[in-house]
Amino acid sequence: MSGLDRELVLAFASPVFKPQNDPTTDPHHGVPGHVGEWLWYLLALEQPDLPARAREYLAEPKETVTDSGGDGLVIYRVPQAPGPEFVFRLWEMKKYTGHEDSVSTTIRGAWDQLAEHGARYVTSQIAWAYKHVSADAGDFVSQLAELWLTGHPSSGAGVSVTTNSSAAPRQRAFTRSHERIPLLAHDGQLEGLIIAVDDFTDFATHVQELVWTAL
Repeated sequence: MSGLDRELVLAFASPVFKPQNDPTTDPHHGVPGHVGEWLWYLLALEQPDLPARAREYLAEPKETVTDSGGDGLVIYRVPQAPGPEFVFRLWEMKKYTGHEDSVSTTIRGAWDQLAEHGARYVTSQIAWAYKHVSADAGDFVSQLAELWLTGHPSSGAGVSVTTNSSAAPRQRAFTRSHERIPLLAHDGQLEGLIIAVDDFTDFATHVQELVWTAL
C-alpha cells in the first residue's frame, strides 16, 4: 500500500498493532487485549436473536485498549415482556495468558472493576449508542447510567476472559460473580464468557502479523 491508503490504515493500525523492534524484550501487551475484545465482539455478532430478546445495538471494540470507558455494550429489545421493553449488558473484557494458574483472579478483578467504575463506563457509551438505536430506544439509552446505579432489572453486566486452552476452567467459572457486584441482584443480570484459544499469545501475535502484511 502507498499514499493515502497507507496513511489511513496506519492511523487505525498503529495504536495497537504497531510493530516492535524486539518483541521478546519489549512485549506489546495491548495486542492480546485488543484481539480478545474483537473475539468477543465477533462472537456476539454471530449470536442469533432469541425469542426472549433481540439485539438492538452492539458496540464495536474501541480503537485502543487504553481508551477509557466500558469494553462492550449490548442493548436488547424484549418483545412482549411483562417487565422492561429494553435491557442492556455492560461488558468488561480481560485477557489471561498464563498456563498453569487459574483465571479466577482475573474474573474477580473484572467484576470489581465494573462494580467500581460501571456508571462511568455506561456514561461513556451513551452518546455512541444513541446514534445507532431505533427512535423508540432513545429514551432508554438516555437512562442507562441511572438504571445501572439503581440496579434496575433492565441493567446488567458481563465479563469475558480470553485465555489459553490450558488455563480454561474445567468447571464453572462464574458461580460467585454475584458476590463481587451485589448491586445487580436480579436473576439473569450477570453473564460470563470464557474464550479459549490453544495458544492465545501466539494467536494474537499472528493477528498482528496479518494486519501488517498489507503494509
